[in-house]
Amino acid sequence: MIKHLLTAFLIFGFFSTNAQDRQGLIHRAEARLKSLNLVDFQSPYGHEDIGLNNMNNPVFRGAIKYRLDRENYDMMDSTGALVPNGNISYTYNANNQITQVSDNFHEVTPGIYSPAFIRSFTYENSKIIKTEDEELDINTGQFVKYSRTKMYYNSKGLLSQLDYDLYDTTLSEYKPDRREVRYYDLNDRIVQDTIFKLNVDNGLMEFYERAVFLYNAQGLLADYLNYAFDLGSSTWRNAYRDFYTYGANNYLVQRTYQEWDETQMQYINRSQQNVNYDANGGITNWRYLRWSTNTNTWTDLAKSDFVNDNNFNRDDLLLPITSTPIKSLFGWFNKMAKEENLFVWSTAINAWEFFDKTTFIYSQQIVINTEDTKLEGVSFYPNPVESSLSIRNQKGAGTFELFNVQGQKIIHQEVVGDAQVDLSQQMPGFYFYKMTIGGKSATGKLVKN
Repeated sequence: MIKHLLTAFLIFGFFSTNAQDRQGLIHRAEARLKSLNLVDFQSPYGHEDIGLNNMNNPVFRGAIKYRLDRENYDMMDSTGALVPNGNISYTYNANNQITQVSDNFHEVTPGIYSPAFIRSFTYENSKIIKTEDEELDINTGQFVKYSRTKMYYNSKGLLSQLDYDLYDTTLSEYKPDRREVRYYDLNDRIVQDTIFKLNVDNGLMEFYERAVFLYNAQGLLADYLNYAFDLGSSTWRNAYRDFYTYGANNYLVQRTYQEWDETQMQYINRSQQNVNYDANGGITNWRYLRWSTNTNTWTDLAKSDFVNDNNFNRDDLLLPITSTPIKSLFGWFNKMAKEENLFVWSTAINAWEFFDKTTFIYSQQIVINTEDTKLEGVSFYPNPVESSLSIRNQKGAGTFELFNVQGQKIIHQEVVGDAQVDLSQQMPGFYFYKMTIGGKSATGKLVKN
């Protein structure tokens, strides 16, 4: 829901605002919607591809990576020239885990921007357990607390519960607002997401909203169904749905949003997003349409054209988990995104008008494990190794992966019990291994003589 509301807010409201205020409005809208605990859609590439379950070093650590540090926004001034209009910056810790994201659009002096919104992240055992949001009070120039989210994980390390609190400035403390509970199938895919809202009269968390996720034969998200709880009848009512269409390569090419019409007792088209990819799998353009009830056709509203560096894939990148869901949903970072150029459809001139440009700024990071992680009952020997690595495995079925120092996966082997991995064809040097069993991993460095 958050993406639909936010997108609608952007499309119908923000395009008419001046450039100075745009970023502030965008983030205040996003912060407001997030604080309301509206459900985020999951990635069709599997829920761990993006989102809260991916908040703890999603890529194997042992490579040269390119980390997204900033997104710069430029808009055209009255002369038609592109001028800076703000940026979103990401701060990371020594383990390349994001610790803060700030939306910088408040112009103190020409060309100098200061944060207007800040989200901070707290970790425990490499998992995010809390986020806190602060907003700039324009009148006082001070940051004020806004909201807080606390996160809890199940025995498999999957996010199972989120508690949302809003900050009460009169009491100078956080107060509970909503709770989100997630359920997964045997493949660790999210299948249900239920939101409870605090009833201030009795102090209880009561049913409010529920999402159901359905997958196709390839395990990709096919349908997202959202229901609202009717307190009067104590029943769940249809609210809206998303359904997804994929191309031959399993890339998402279309998402259609429909709302439930109680009068017609059916879902009604509201909006649609379409994406094209190049031969390398990089996104080339994204198009947003809305349904015209007058003509019963889809009409253009906005689109983005992309410039990618096809020399770098998603595995080469370190991306902040705060990237907007639509970016991950439509594979904006299948390749290294360099630029995004946004256009809006003008009915006045019956043509596309340029709106703004986003430039993605990366830094090169050498990411290497400094300490091995172990699984009880699993060991690897010898190390250094000559031609064959032995795995002693008392934990059951799992997968063994071997990476070179560039982070490229060169071996993927299914393992059941003790096993041997043939390394005779590999060049001498340093490698990194990862053994995964039941959602837990053992990682470390390996030397090939």
